[in-house]
Amino acid sequence: MDDYQYDCPSADIDMLAHVICDLFPEQTQFAERIDDAGRTTLSIHYVAMRFGSTARRITIDVRFAPDALARYRAMPVRMHARSYAVLRAYVEATLGSLEEMYADGQNVPREMEIETGDDFA
Repeated sequence: MDDYQYDCPSADIDMLAHVICDLFPEQTQFAERIDDAGRTTLSIHYVAMRFGSTARRITIDVRFAPDALARYRAMPVRMHARSYAVLRAYVEATLGSLEEMYADGQNVPREMEIETGDDFA
């Protein structure tokens, strides 16, 4: 049984969620969202235990630049590894910045956004 929850109707967005799921604790929820402008977002909802004495719900929205997502979707699957690596780097950097904020005594935000750029695909 998978310890994560996926609500991603698009197979490619579901795969992107699977590529980064190990960076998050079990029970994390990954959901694909399309905003009013038609932009695709992978919304990550998880409970962080290491930012204080109580559990903290955090949401990270990964917003894909439409042109980069279109290029990614047009690529053969065998060429997706670079996009996976770029996505992981974005998410790892965001998680690292949350940890730095906490270490510096700053409030850790409950919501973060990652804007992927042309380097995604």
